[in-house]
Amino acid sequence: MIILIDLDGTLTNTAHPQFKNRKDGLEETVISAIPVFSGALDFINYQKSIGNTVIIVSDSHPKYVQKISKEIFNSDFIYLADKPNPERTLEYINANPELEKLYVERDNFILIGDSFLDIELGRRLNIRTIQTKFYKASEIEERDGIGQDWKPLKMGPTYYVKKYSEINEIIDKPFENLLAVEAAFKGCNSFKAVAFKDFKSQNNYIAFRCLARQEDGECDKYARADKYYQIDNPNRSLEFLKTLVFGIDSYLAKVESFLEFKWDYLTYVSDKKTTSPPNKMKEIFDLVNCSVPKIKLFDWKNDVEGSLRNRPDYKSRKEFINKYLFTIEGIDLDGKSIIIIDDQFTSSATAQEITAQLKNKGVKNILFVALFYLILPIQSKLCPRCSNKMKITVRREDGVKFYYCNPKGGCGLSEKIN
Repeated sequence: MIILIDLDGTLTNTAHPQFKNRKDGLEETVISAIPVFSGALDFINYQKSIGNTVIIVSDSHPKYVQKISKEIFNSDFIYLADKPNPERTLEYINANPELEKLYVERDNFILIGDSFLDIELGRRLNIRTIQTKFYKASEIEERDGIGQDWKPLKMGPTYYVKKYSEINEIIDKPFENLLAVEAAFKGCNSFKAVAFKDFKSQNNYIAFRCLARQEDGECDKYARADKYYQIDNPNRSLEFLKTLVFGIDSYLAKVESFLEFKWDYLTYVSDKKTTSPPNKMKEIFDLVNCSVPKIKLFDWKNDVEGSLRNRPDYKSRKEFINKYLFTIEGIDLDGKSIIIIDDQFTSSATAQEITAQLKNKGVKNILFVALFYLILPIQSKLCPRCSNKMKITVRREDGVKFYYCNPKGGCGLSEKIN
């Protein structure tokens, strides 16, 4: 395993602006003044001891990166990496015949970092990524996204960790630590989910969770745009649905194990009459195996027009939900705790509007679970024929992926992704 790991904010507590002059090479780096995160050196030494290679990847000046990498971590390094651009990292890989050979199989590599730029770099390299949360920002830094948790979340890392021991576990058992639905399609049981929102007060708890990534552009192979599009396929198989539900069941089993909550109802975002295939979500919901009582709580008005998918932004999506989706009357929801299942989390409009409706009905605790969430677009491949950027597109009937050079501004070339 080749471990590419960020320096500032991941191994050393040096993401704060007070270290900027040293990182820019304007001041001498004094090793004794570099704060190393507790457990960082043990993590590096352990990974080396089991035969893995550690390479530090940093945007900082060579004087700074070399000194810390060699004197503290005794590791190789890439300086002035210019994240998220992959050129410098690829130059390093291609200059080493052993690394170049290993890079043919992308699972031989993993990238670890705290910033959305680290995750984007990993996606451009098509390798798995781990987002760390060791550094607590005292202020927001726009370029690196430091202090803005939503940026790395929407960039779609493969894994999330708060401890170095969790990285060791991921490297040891990579499939079992994927998000719940992604793990299901590798035949593994996982309860992992992306936490998009947590609101907890003395009387209420609201959380939004996502169980798989739907990628737009470059990413590691475990993001599942192909499986997301299969939900809309009229010819989807029962085997596909059962695998999808296995991931949901794995997550819900963990939710039920938390004794501080007693969930009263499990429901889902109902299908419109025009949905294709008919009862798209109901078929999935009916297969879910959970001890929480199932109930239909939502329906669409008969005069619904258009599609939520075609609404361009959060505001218009929320207005669409507010206008057409309603909570069914005649069910006492006061003080209840409810889990809702939906197919996709894009702008959070559906989750927010449903949460508002349920709170107005007196619901106490709400857990909104989306099967997939759309991650930010990344396109890095240039067309070999006309040099325009190629887009990854998914053939919906079978989930096959292609690089596609749009004829509008490009040449129309397509290449199947193996």
